[in-house]
Amino acid sequence: MNAFTNSELTGTIIFALILAVLAYRIIRGMPAMKGNITAFRKRTLVWTQVALVLTVLQLNFKAGDWRFAIILGLIVLFTGSIWWAARHYDMRRPAESDTAVQDSSQE
Repeated sequence: MNAFTNSELTGTIIFALILAVLAYRIIRGMPAMKGNITAFRKRTLVWTQVALVLTVLQLNFKAGDWRFAIILGLIVLFTGSIWWAARHYDMRRPAESDTAVQDSSQE
């Protein structure tokens, strides 16, 4: 099995931090999205599935070399976290609009 060098480990950590910052910014901006968040959620689910399939294929066919599989795994975590946040906001949105309709009808 190949061992990580210091430069590879540093590069992986920097890549993970970049993805974490991007995910944080995208997730924090979701409540202000004016477009259809359901379509965004479906797109991120597709990209999560694609990255997951590529990760599994990489793990199956490149036994012993973990470098690319780790990068793909980080991408799975990135797209999965954005999908999960979009799903959360999409599930919350109808409840918020229903309560707003009820409040306006009570007046």
